Amino acid sequence: MEWNTINFKGEKSTNRPVGKILEGDTFACAMCSGKGILHRTKDSRCHVCSGEGEVHVQGPVVVCAYCKGTGAYPLRTNSICLCCRGKGVIPVKPPIERCPTCKGSGKAPGSSLSCMKCRGTGVVTKKD
Repeated sequence: MEWNTINFKGEKSTNRPVGKILEGDTFACAMCSGKGILHRTKDSRCHVCSGEGEVHVQGPVVVCAYCKGTGAYPLRTNSICLCCRGKGVIPVKPPIERCPTCKGSGKAPGSSLSCMKCRGTGVVTKKD
């Protein structure tokens, strides 16, 4: 399987391609969908991006497989994903390949905990 690089500039977190390498340093905050205000709250600033709507992560990055790029786990809550810390993306060192333990899901087999091999990213650095 070949991994393609995508130049990704701050689109909504729901449009993020899982398992693809994303270039760039600034991304829309996954926890608040780039709005700066948390979902299902009245005027509560997002604690991940401090209300800016953007997060800064040193690229290249991949979308967090554990929370599927939403920044929240369990889904549809305001609880921060422990793998990506609510950002929705995780830095990686290419070349990468799908994690053989969790098969790219980011979750440990037979459990709802994050995979210990890839730490929830769904990818590992390819060994030569």
